[in-house]
Amino acid sequence: MVRIRIVGKKGQVTIPKDIRDKFGIKEGTKVVFEIKGNEIVIKPEKSGKDFVEEWCSIVKKKLFGPIDLKKLKEEHYEQVDEDVLP
Repeated sequence: MVRIRIVGKKGQVTIPKDIRDKFGIKEGTKVVFEIKGNEIVIKPEKSGKDFVEEWCSIVKKKLFGPIDLKKLKEEHYEQVDEDVLP
């Protein structure tokens, strides 16, 4: 799918409606601009929950319940303290 748009005076471009709909981009949605070589990739920002779930899905055994991010963070910092502090 290719769409061509004209950049306005302030550098603004309107994302076509069919693309906004496909990716759930609405007013107020944060988007990420990423440079890959000579290309600009624009994508909706992932929530922390979406990021963790995607990251965890790379392991063979997927999680079957919700992740307690606060507990995970506390355990991580406890382990760091044990490894670093005497």
